[in-house]
Amino acid sequence: MQRGTALTALALIGSLTLAACSGAPSPSAGGPVELTMWSWASLQKTVEMWNADHPDIKVTVQEQGGGDDLVTKVITAAKSGEGPDLVQAEYQMIPTLVSNDVLTDVAEFAGDAKPKFTDNVWKQVSLDSPAAYAIPQDTAPLAFFYREDLFSQYGLTVPKTWSEFADTARLLKQKDPGRALTTFSSNDAGLFAGLAQQAGSTWWRTSGDAWKVAIDDEASRKVADFWGGLVKDGLIDNQPMYT
Repeated sequence: MQRGTALTALALIGSLTLAACSGAPSPSAGGPVELTMWSWASLQKTVEMWNADHPDIKVTVQEQGGGDDLVTKVITAAKSGEGPDLVQAEYQMIPTLVSNDVLTDVAEFAGDAKPKFTDNVWKQVSLDSPAAYAIPQDTAPLAFFYREDLFSQYGLTVPKTWSEFADTARLLKQKDPGRALTTFSSNDAGLFAGLAQQAGSTWWRTSGDAWKVAIDDEASRKVADFWGGLVKDGLIDNQPMYT
């Protein structure tokens, strides 16, 4: 039941094309500028289209692992002077890459990109500052999936608010103590981050050279109290996700 009805966020909540701070590449004599891009997605056809339309800027994709492994590789490569020119990374990785001085502020090259995205998406690449450390490439919704047959079997109505969700979890437990509406995995930071953002939280901001970290703000505490309360009361499970 919990797999079918869990609130889920895609593993890739968002991915970006980022500019690494390895310095602007220099064109070879009479030849095109050559850029190396690290990515875990299959972007070869996209790059082929770019190269065909921009013969003066040639991009070569090197497929790398994603997630935390990719960030570690990028930081290590950048510090050794062997980093890529561009890298695809998840939004939540930007603060780590910026704090390690890996990314270049590309705001002056962003053109009219900013108005094409929602304020919340752009804040994730700007860290709520005038800078632009990336251009958004992909965003995905936080979606609610449920088993229609089981909701019908137990006479449940699909919840539309947090309070309705809690009431539905409570009702299911009353009807069948052996089932849980969902699981809230304590090891899935992506889900917690998505719910915190939905509640109005912005975890990372920059102010000059200083960082402002707000993982304990009112919105984040609201999420923790709500979901932690459901687990504490035994209304939902707390098993790891994707098992």
